[in-house]
Amino acid sequence: MRIIDRHIFLRFLGNFALLFCLLFVFAISIDIIIQWDKFVDASSRMAQAKDPKSSGASTFEVLALILSFHGPRVFQFYQYMMPLVAMGAMGFTASAMHRNREFTALLASGLSLRRNVAPIIAGMLLLCVLQVANQEFVIPRLAERLLVDHSDLQNGVARTWGIPLATDSSGRLIHAARYDPATKSLFGVYVVERTPDGSVARRIEASKASWDEERGVWVLTGGRGGVPQRPGGDPSGERTPVFVDTPVETLESDLDPRTLQLRHHALYAQMLSLREIAELAEGSAVEPGALRRFAVGRFSALAVATCMLVISIPFFALREPANLLAQSVRCAAVGLPLLLSSMVLLAVPLERIPPTVGVILPVACLLPLAAWRFASMKS
Repeated sequence: MRIIDRHIFLRFLGNFALLFCLLFVFAISIDIIIQWDKFVDASSRMAQAKDPKSSGASTFEVLALILSFHGPRVFQFYQYMMPLVAMGAMGFTASAMHRNREFTALLASGLSLRRNVAPIIAGMLLLCVLQVANQEFVIPRLAERLLVDHSDLQNGVARTWGIPLATDSSGRLIHAARYDPATKSLFGVYVVERTPDGSVARRIEASKASWDEERGVWVLTGGRGGVPQRPGGDPSGERTPVFVDTPVETLESDLDPRTLQLRHHALYAQMLSLREIAELAEGSAVEPGALRRFAVGRFSALAVATCMLVISIPFFALREPANLLAQSVRCAAVGLPLLLSSMVLLAVPLERIPPTVGVILPVACLLPLAAWRFASMKS
């Protein structure tokens, strides 16, 4: 039996790898065709930066830039497309076995259909394990590169952006004219520290603030802190300053570079590991409920994908002759709405429902349906 199980298991994984590669190549081919001019222009500027006499980039340099840009995205593509590709691989595997009468031969040997499709479910569980490893160890290391868009091809890092007004857990209001994710630096910094009643306790200005990873503080360049002058006039009649300035070297705030990235890029949380999410949740600069949704929803998405695979298997694992095209249409009509609606529930928070409960709800709905579908297979 191990030979049969290994055959079905490897056949499912082979179909998954083939379908995944085809979809990824198709997706990046469309992007390359649409954005070809940007790749060529960025390659030419990079070539001229190295050699001012260069007339432009060679084909090899353009291809190298395309590979550098799209290479890391294969892991992100796996993160988002694994459930759909797995369902497609299951359909190809089971329909081929039905068409070639392999299920009939296995039934004649005394094996039930539920036993025959067990290697496919085992293959799905392996893909889920790879998904966890991908999200925990690979994607976080590539997060900075995955945030780069086509306008930042030459620099290879995400563009800078301004911070109009952000609040940390201590109630400080932090403004910066520009944030550079490459150097983790703020420029044109203005900070307002407030008292519990909302009045100004101190204001801080600095031309630049650089993040110190070891100490976990912002190191200020040209930092000056102004404390409001107490009321009361000068006996000499001269006008007193509103603020008394003192030098400020550092700023302690949980509004660190990861939090700034998270607030600016909606998808950045999907690129963090569970350890990084837990570290962010310890401070209240980011809403803890939203972070819990990302952490729990990561595993709920895998459970939803596995349940959808089990729900879809009976459409193809049949003991009687059937029209596979009609079965495919039925599977798409049932599976795609369920899968897409589940993913929407995982992504969109529900009002008056705790964050953790909201992401578990699709699993609670699909799990009984998957168990019923698997138990009711005619084997």
